[in-house]
Amino acid sequence: PEELTNALEISNIVFTSLFALEMLLKVLVYGPFGYIKNPYNIFDGIIVVISVWEIVGQQGGGLSVLRTFRLMRVLKLVRFMPALQRQLVVLMKTMDNVATFCMLLMLFIFIFSILGMHLFGCKFASERDGDTLPDRKNFDSLLWAIVTVFQILTQEDWNKVLYNGMASTSSWAALYFIALMTFGNYVLFNLLVAILVEGFQTEEISKREEASGQLSCIQLPVDSSGP
Repeated sequence: PEELTNALEISNIVFTSLFALEMLLKVLVYGPFGYIKNPYNIFDGIIVVISVWEIVGQQGGGLSVLRTFRLMRVLKLVRFMPALQRQLVVLMKTMDNVATFCMLLMLFIFIFSILGMHLFGCKFASERDGDTLPDRKNFDSLLWAIVTVFQILTQEDWNKVLYNGMASTSSWAALYFIALMTFGNYVLFNLLVAILVEGFQTEEISKREEASGQLSCIQLPVDSSGP
């Protein structure tokens, strides 16, 4: 409804103005260099700049795509939620292991894409009015093979791709998709879950060791009075 849209736009302008005022006051209090020392202030500043840019661009008739960045304002609540902030810190610490997992996933997708091109290349097609029309999910090129393999890993309409593979070649083609689903969904993605769980366990162990170290540093008063 138009009334709801207008209310949303007015709310956007009001909250953006409040955030901009907050940013200006922080810059005046802490100074420019003191303001940017805090990563949360940098994040807030980026959100404010994007929001102002979106409002100005909207009045000029463009930049409506920047509206999606309004959702990033929800992340401003992280500073007021210590539990969520701690979880995000743990996720950031596991980024090196996650990067290794992403490289392994890319290699896995590449291998199965090449194998799919050899097995099903130029075979996912249908005849229509005398013309051969390739199916949208095909293995005719490396790009579309990667897209198809990624779609199968997300389990989006993967059974149709399985049926096309079996119909265009033989029933043994199901082994390719079974192997892809088994190693992709039940091995690789469980490996990602294991990496995240290990990160949380490591953080919990470090917290316990830190707490025990602080307790060991506490010296109990010694009673110097003799009998």
